[in-house]
Amino acid sequence: MNHSVFSLSKTLETIELDHLRGSELKSHIYDFNIPNQLGKGIIRFLKLDLGFRVVVLDCILKTNVQLNLYNTNKKFLYFAYCTEGHVYHKFSNEVKISNIEELSLSIVGSNKDKDSSLLLKHNRPIKLHLVCIDQSVFFKEFIPIIPLEKQAVSKTDELIKALDKLNDYVYNCAINLKFAEQLRALRPLEVADEFIELLDIKSYYLHVLSSYLNEFYKELYVERSSSKLNTYELQQIRKASEFITDNLEHQHSIKSLCLQSGLSPAKLQEGFKSMHGTTVSDFIRNKRLEKAETLFLTTDHNVSEVVYMVGITSRSYFCKIFKAKYGCSPSYFRKSEPKQTKGLKIER
Repeated sequence: MNHSVFSLSKTLETIELDHLRGSELKSHIYDFNIPNQLGKGIIRFLKLDLGFRVVVLDCILKTNVQLNLYNTNKKFLYFAYCTEGHVYHKFSNEVKISNIEELSLSIVGSNKDKDSSLLLKHNRPIKLHLVCIDQSVFFKEFIPIIPLEKQAVSKTDELIKALDKLNDYVYNCAINLKFAEQLRALRPLEVADEFIELLDIKSYYLHVLSSYLNEFYKELYVERSSSKLNTYELQQIRKASEFITDNLEHQHSIKSLCLQSGLSPAKLQEGFKSMHGTTVSDFIRNKRLEKAETLFLTTDHNVSEVVYMVGITSRSYFCKIFKAKYGCSPSYFRKSEPKQTKGLKIER
């Protein structure tokens, strides 16, 4: 499909992933600040292992930009998840432009005869995670020595064979809001270039990659999921979820969330069921309990202070639901659990 937002006859501003890091090659994290003439924001690189990199874009551009991928190595697979923004993919010397759909996992292969690039549209925030896998390194131990036709075919064999075919097109999975929540919880722009933090973030991105591969395999060999809500409605569900998580002290209600999102109560509930597997009320309650747990583990606030901070108006009700989830009273939990330093705490 051709997209009129990009004029292929006009030279685009270009950013090269292969050339950005420069003298910072020895570091595991490198931040490239978008030049003022192009816009504002950041591209963060995380080198997590041999053949395992993550590129995070959080920016808004003044002009359309072409982001050239790792074209010096034609063995990379790219797992792109665009939470927000208009992003497209193009192989060199081709007119065809493929959409990297919002809220959908897109998998892009490499072609040994063609360079690969992402086209980023201006005047709208772009939030994009790009998990980059060097197949020759990352999958090496899983590639069978015995030819497939002479052995029983496993799930791994089927998966690697399907990924090998992605050398000249983009595969878009079905919309998946859970990936948006999962990636937001990682907070990759807050990670320091320290050994322990890098181990943490590596383990979480491995979990993300596992989720991606499972989704890809399920769609090919089991069943492709679908949602009755359109992309705009699902974006409103995502934003409502993030608003709740960031403002737990507010007294959220179905009515106020519907007014804020512009969705009907039925669509709001359907969206939360799709994204979180639960109702709006249960989502709010679980998020409040999770924040309370974190506060007990990382601060010296007493129970009454925590109850107030998580937006619950009744201490007795808080104690009841906390005990139901954690098996003990908040006071006992607070005294018995050792204090922790602030770090990544992500549900798996």
